[in-house]
Amino acid sequence: MYTAARMRIDEVKPEMRLAESLYTTGKNWSMLIARKGTPINRNLIDFLERRDIGKIEVFEKWQPEKLVPVRTVVDKKLKEEAVDSVKQLFGLFGEPDGEINMTTAFHCVSNIESVVVDLLDIVMDESSFGLIHINDLKHYDEYTYHHSLSVAVLSMVTGRELGLDHDELIRLGRCAILHDIGKQLIPLEIINKKGRLTADEFEKITHHPELGANNLICSALGDDELWNSIVCHHEKINGKGYPYKLKGNEIPLFSKIISVADVYDAVTSYRSYRSPMSPVQAFGTIYSDIGESFDYDVVKAFYKKLEFYPPNTIVELTDGTLGIVIAGGGPLKLRPLVRLWGSEKIVNLAASMYKDVHITRVWDPASLPEGYHFF
Repeated sequence: MYTAARMRIDEVKPEMRLAESLYTTGKNWSMLIARKGTPINRNLIDFLERRDIGKIEVFEKWQPEKLVPVRTVVDKKLKEEAVDSVKQLFGLFGEPDGEINMTTAFHCVSNIESVVVDLLDIVMDESSFGLIHINDLKHYDEYTYHHSLSVAVLSMVTGRELGLDHDELIRLGRCAILHDIGKQLIPLEIINKKGRLTADEFEKITHHPELGANNLICSALGDDELWNSIVCHHEKINGKGYPYKLKGNEIPLFSKIISVADVYDAVTSYRSYRSPMSPVQAFGTIYSDIGESFDYDVVKAFYKKLEFYPPNTIVELTDGTLGIVIAGGGPLKLRPLVRLWGSEKIVNLAASMYKDVHITRVWDPASLPEGYHFF
């Protein structure tokens, strides 16, 4: 597909592209100069000549990759309906002393339950294998509302794997989509703070489960199952959670499920004060906390329903090279097959010869580095 050759610097032409990633190194450090696929310009040639780099690997002919979108499960229209419904209901509880229009509140709850039914149809659809990947759920605007949708979908697919029936999954989805409603009563400067919270700020945060449940109770919205699930979604298996320090089976099953989905979506989301973890890093964080924060059976079910790197995901490898996932299920779930960008070479990350090569980042096609283009 592409013609690569090792050429002297004085033979390299600006219209060519790098066929290898270039680094400058010191005694105990190295720094990426340019990634594979970067278009070569006069400045780069001059830079390499000044460093007495004699030859580099280049593509003499280069074509952009053909963009094949990653398969989506939750369509855009349903996402928008879900987020609008959550936003409306959360908005009603935004003021501690505000007067709630109960007609509007019941209408919002009815819309949310309708959305949950539609989400369950997706979760139960065998043609999608019941698998969910995090990029299918991501949207960086209005984080709280999209987070609520993501947690609902992740919770429902986990509940399905645990064997919950249709009605239980509907109820679980309703609990999950409303789990953070109490955050509407926490000051935004605390919710969005960059850096570590003070003890007083963290204390305020720990009240959001109770605030959310109490608001619903006072408005006669929901039932004991909903209220208890919301109150307990930050409890931990070891009894060190909040607000009641419940242990093990004292914690409702729905709360155990929502807790895992909540953490996974939170740490894989971009926030103004930190970069997101990769899906595998996020799951590793959860897995390492089994028996402390999370229930083993819930995490096991959660893992089975996640698709970490669906086909056509653009990933960055340890050396800065970009590639496109071509298969990532079964034994390749955490270490998929990757075709290197602009090449026919396939890297099987599950093979022992690539044990030191890791995926360090998942790229949004709209945010690719300079030089990486599609048809």
